[in-house]
Amino acid sequence: MTGEMEYARAILDGEEAVTPRRIRIAAFLLRQALEAEIDAYCELLVAAMPFPVRMRSRLAVLHALDRTGFNRSAEYAWNALSRACHHHAYELSPTISELRHLHSKVVALAALRAETVAARR
Repeated sequence: MTGEMEYARAILDGEEAVTPRRIRIAAFLLRQALEAEIDAYCELLVAAMPFPVRMRSRLAVLHALDRTGFNRSAEYAWNALSRACHHHAYELSPTISELRHLHSKVVALAALRAETVAARR
């Protein structure tokens, strides 16, 4: 598990003081870890993308080339985490249980990518 995932888990498990700001930080960290998994999976399917590519474009690549279900889960998690990261005065912060669910999704996606890498060797 990456450092981002560990720190997000620590916030969600109450090892860090739980405040609305920390909850949003956990969402940012989870999205960052998810984006790293998506980048790695795109590299596995296509090739390294040495130039900046928007996340929506990467998700479109996954949608076109992935046959494992990674793309659907990744798109769901990325959209949910993106909503959680944006603060609007009229919206509540995401709940800890929502972020725990998304944390489990990101962990499952990392495991699926690792299985795919192992299967290709």
